[in-house]
Amino acid sequence: MNFNIKTTSIYLAVSLLVLSSCSPFKKDKKEDNTALLALAVVATQGTAVSTINFNVVSGTSNVSCSGTIAGTIAGTTNTTLKDLRFYVHDVKLITSSGSKADFTLTNDNKWQLASGSNAYGSYPGVALLDFEDGTNGCSGGTTDTNKSIKGTSVVGNYVGVEFKIGVPFYLNHMDSTTASAPLNSAAMYWAWNSGYKFTKIEFTATSNNFFHLGSQSCTGNSTGPVNQCGIPNRPTISLTKSSGSFNATKDVVTLDLNALYNGADATGTGINTCMAGNTNAACQPIITNIGITPSTGASAATQSAFSIK
Repeated sequence: MNFNIKTTSIYLAVSLLVLSSCSPFKKDKKEDNTALLALAVVATQGTAVSTINFNVVSGTSNVSCSGTIAGTIAGTTNTTLKDLRFYVHDVKLITSSGSKADFTLTNDNKWQLASGSNAYGSYPGVALLDFEDGTNGCSGGTTDTNKSIKGTSVVGNYVGVEFKIGVPFYLNHMDSTTASAPLNSAAMYWAWNSGYKFTKIEFTATSNNFFHLGSQSCTGNSTGPVNQCGIPNRPTISLTKSSGSFNATKDVVTLDLNALYNGADATGTGINTCMAGNTNAACQPIITNIGITPSTGASAATQSAFSIK
């Protein structure tokens, strides 16, 4: 029989309680209360998290490379997915008290790179989530998909998840041909100075539409590190459940394309080439919905594209 940490703790607590009640040695009331309190702490210490699952929907329907995307996307219907991938890093779990615990990404040499350091500084682990499978409208992509991140955490009573979209600064400005996975993806590389495409979403409606999010206004030279990026475009996504604990086996971090493109109009001009798009009025609704202040590229206080379902 398999037990998770919380189940095991409760089992041990009950066993200890039974054993204490059968003891031939008499205990006073104070000792009994102390023992019961200790058992209660053990039984309610929470669980550790090793996997966080992700999904992409349009409204209530899952999004895939097969068929058309349900509902209305940026004012259009009968849209077909072409590509959908994004990087996440600096992942944390949110406790019921509002404190945050690190979710430490493990290294798998394919989708995830663990935290570390290079000549420029220390960086948190980064993972690539990939929802295209190279078939149908997504032809030209990769056959493999990745819809979860793996890692370790301390035991706790968690109610939510927090993460940053994008690649950490000290990993962002590298040579993708020599970088470790998942930063060796040519499809997700933009340019040395501006770095990687943090988010790549493409679909076909009345025309091909592209939303590529990455850093802008970066300064540096061809032989040394980038000094800074005036428009970083790394939103922090903080999600908590309205009630109850975060259950990693059931709860899913969900990106809703309908919500992401709310207020944008793919039938007009300008939205079909949102390469970050901070200064493009047609793209600014998407930038805002994903949690970025368009004028500065800083993470905003609110976002509407992600939720826990």
